[in-house]
Amino acid sequence: MTYMIEGDKMVLTGFDVIDVLGGIPERSNVLLIAPPGMEKMVFSIKMLEQTLRAGGGAIYVTTDKFPSDIEENAKTLGIDITQHTNKSLWFIDCYSWTLAESERPKERKDILVPGPSALNDLSIGVAQSLRDAGENPKIIFQSVSTLLLYNNPEIVFRFLQILGARLKAANAVTLFHCEEGMHDEKTVTTLKHLVDHVIEIKIEADKSAIRSSTLGIKDWKEIKF
Repeated sequence: MTYMIEGDKMVLTGFDVIDVLGGIPERSNVLLIAPPGMEKMVFSIKMLEQTLRAGGGAIYVTTDKFPSDIEENAKTLGIDITQHTNKSLWFIDCYSWTLAESERPKERKDILVPGPSALNDLSIGVAQSLRDAGENPKIIFQSVSTLLLYNNPEIVFRFLQILGARLKAANAVTLFHCEEGMHDEKTVTTLKHLVDHVIEIKIEADKSAIRSSTLGIKDWKEIKF
């Protein structure tokens, strides 16, 4: 893992506990680990809001929800990302393959990938979106856990290593979602090795806390979603 160094440009997340320390360095791959729930999505949407409000570009890769569901989830937070869709925000949809072609929404212009096992198509979709996303894009990848359900772990690790290098070359900050409790220790350790930073979220007694030693948060700090 890499640590922040003097001269790094920083990206705000919308959460004071991280932003007070500067945020996330540009050109970073970040593993966001949390239990099943909305916390990872809320974290990602709030970071997207910071980017889109500043006129930046973003890509949202979804493997376990429809893009329209993510837009609706954002609205529940008071954040309207639909005004940015296909303008400065592009969805790569690896989930709508579960629907019959006749059931897929015709009005959407998302990049469709035929399932989370189609890693080559996914890689092409990301490359296509990067051409539109401009400089220093922000990328949400929801989620690595789904890829591991549909593919051999070694194949996923190689895919993420190559993809991560390409995204850093594009000066992107990428949040890779990972479901806590779904994977064995070896798998999680390997995923952590492939990224620059790890952000962990835990929920206890209706309270959420966050930590990231590489971002300067060594102890658990309470965070509100």
